[in-house]
Amino acid sequence: MNMRTLKSPVTAAFVLLTLVILAPGTQAKAQGPAYLHAISDLRSAREYLQRDASPEREHARHHAIDEITAAIQDIKVAAADDGKNPWRTPPPQSGGDPDAPIHTAIRLLKEARSDVDHGRDMPQNNGLRERSVDHIDKALRELQPWFF
Repeated sequence: MNMRTLKSPVTAAFVLLTLVILAPGTQAKAQGPAYLHAISDLRSAREYLQRDASPEREHARHHAIDEITAAIQDIKVAAADDGKNPWRTPPPQSGGDPDAPIHTAIRLLKEARSDVDHGRDMPQNNGLRERSVDHIDKALRELQPWFF
């Protein structure tokens, strides 16, 4: 048996192994980003709100976080119904400023709202997309007195 005969099966096995390893990552990217980006941005917005320690904004912050959590739950259902994996989300679309957590949270909420607007609502979702937008809008209204 010569060396050329051995190279072909080894090369084929290597290519096959590479495809098996990389295939799951490729599938996640091909899922369509609208709902997945929204989930990621909402999670980040919630984290930024939790970092803010201003006692005068505690009530509004708490309500905004509750609305964000409700929106995430609705969007996860809508994403799963749309064939997406809500646990494989991309990183947030934009960075944040730890010195301005409320400003960053508001920006991320607006980006998430835009993403949800571009997602499709399956008939069996019974308005999950609209409810998600409503939750995001309520979170933004809670933060309105400080930054709008």
